[in-house]
Amino acid sequence: MTSPANLRYLTGVRLDPLWTSAARSMAVVVPTDGPPVVVAPDFVVGEVAGRCPEATVVAFDPPREDITEALETALALLPAGSVGWEAGRESRLGIPLIVHQALSNRDAVDVAAALWDLRMRKDPEEVAALAAAALAVSQAFAAVYEQGVEGRTERELARALGAAALLNGADTVGWVACTSGAGSYDRFLGEPRPRTVERGDLFWADVGATVDGYWTDFCRAAVAGPVSPARRDFQDAVVAATAAGVACCRPGTPVAEVAEAVRHAAADAGVPLLGFGRLGHGIGLSSTEPPSLAAWDPSVLESGMVVTVEPAVVATEGIFCAEQVVAVTDGDPVVLSEAPTGLWSG
Repeated sequence: MTSPANLRYLTGVRLDPLWTSAARSMAVVVPTDGPPVVVAPDFVVGEVAGRCPEATVVAFDPPREDITEALETALALLPAGSVGWEAGRESRLGIPLIVHQALSNRDAVDVAAALWDLRMRKDPEEVAALAAAALAVSQAFAAVYEQGVEGRTERELARALGAAALLNGADTVGWVACTSGAGSYDRFLGEPRPRTVERGDLFWADVGATVDGYWTDFCRAAVAGPVSPARRDFQDAVVAATAAGVACCRPGTPVAEVAEAVRHAAADAGVPLLGFGRLGHGIGLSSTEPPSLAAWDPSVLESGMVVTVEPAVVATEGIFCAEQVVAVTDGDPVVLSEAPTGLWSG
């Protein structure tokens, strides 16, 4: 496994700065029997040993050396047989393609499905980290929006949201996507601009942040001034559609049924939902993970899964979304994103 999330999942090793450099790679080789073999730059061997003391560590010296020879050494420690790679859906290699090609001379198989089968179900410690990240962002929205958004630029508001998330317990902030103003409400992944939020604008932001490597991802919006009846109606309709999906997040429920419940509730309210191919997604060590809340996904919810429910509407009045992060339990679903779902105003 060569991606940061899978390496973290299987070894507990988290080295965020290392993954920002394409000059350095890491990998973990997991045998069917026995301890893992971690391939790592020589200057982090102590950190790896401290986090995963049972592992055998094979070191190399980047950027003078690439990971090829060290990975060959690690694979040589294993008996003959096929080698599984994270090659399938929603997977990414963390090594150069030419290295993978050089090392995939054994029978190469895709183990992405097996990995997702493990990672989709979170243990209590993982859920606690997801909850802490969601709480940090919930408190950030409250801290920033309660001060009002009028007269502040999108960049100022985005920086304030990121800083508030960190002050309230987030370890990292991955993004603050935001937009405001007539003609800009389709910018649902827009970077913050120097544009000043004016009276009557709706300011919308989506924040991604982590605690212990586990992500949260949800959005909230505020209006510069009073909330008009039209905006309130749109938001109320989206809140109701979201709640219908949340209520279905129980063990044994196909994710397709969750998506259908959302669509029915939106249709009953007379609002057209955005078509992003799905109405929510799993979340964990990656900001988006399987399953997808969509008619085409055959997954069935299980206790321990954590998903987002995020129907949205874009209209001339704004972006309307009340995205929720939801933990599936043996009982009622638990909403981790505690920030109010109405539109802030002021």
